[in-house]
Amino acid sequence: DDSTSQCSGTVDSEEERNIALEKSIYVLTELIETERLYVEDLGLIVQGYMATMGNQGVPEDLRGKDRIVFGNIHQIYDWHKDYFLGELEKCVGDPDSLARLFIKHERRLHMYVVYCQNKPKSEHIVSEYIETYFEDLRQQLGHRLQLNDLLIKPVQRIMKYQLLLKDFLKYYSKAGKDVEKLQVRAHYEMETPIKCFIISIAH
Repeated sequence: DDSTSQCSGTVDSEEERNIALEKSIYVLTELIETERLYVEDLGLIVQGYMATMGNQGVPEDLRGKDRIVFGNIHQIYDWHKDYFLGELEKCVGDPDSLARLFIKHERRLHMYVVYCQNKPKSEHIVSEYIETYFEDLRQQLGHRLQLNDLLIKPVQRIMKYQLLLKDFLKYYSKAGKDVEKLQVRAHYEMETPIKCFIISIAH
């Protein structure tokens, strides 16, 4: 009868919403776990390469260029380590705040635009020393990854944010949450640094 089919329809849609909510929480968990790894990777650069170069000095022909090699990565590292990771972890108890968190820090995330614009210049210098000076440093530090593999991490991360946030908002919306305005803003915000990186590579 009608009431039974209506009832099962409600149960189905409720079940679908619950599944979508579970998926959105899974994406949020992935975002936080990968953020922890990201902060560790940035630490290998800042506390590893940058600290060692600061203590030991750099070869004559590399002096002054080290600033270009690392760009504003120290600033990015400090912010993620001291602030953003903790804010993401709080979203577990309040998933509603995730997209708003990215929008709230729109200006802070501009650091990635600066980093992406500098990246090709950095790559050029690193490529000259990757088999020599930076390889010696890598071995000294006991790192598995080469410096250029670490320096691409912020570019990969901003792309990952875009993908994970898109997935989160898609599932969160299916779970019956109102996220339409947030979707547009959050997508636009990630797009800017990615475009800057692509443009700077092309030139």
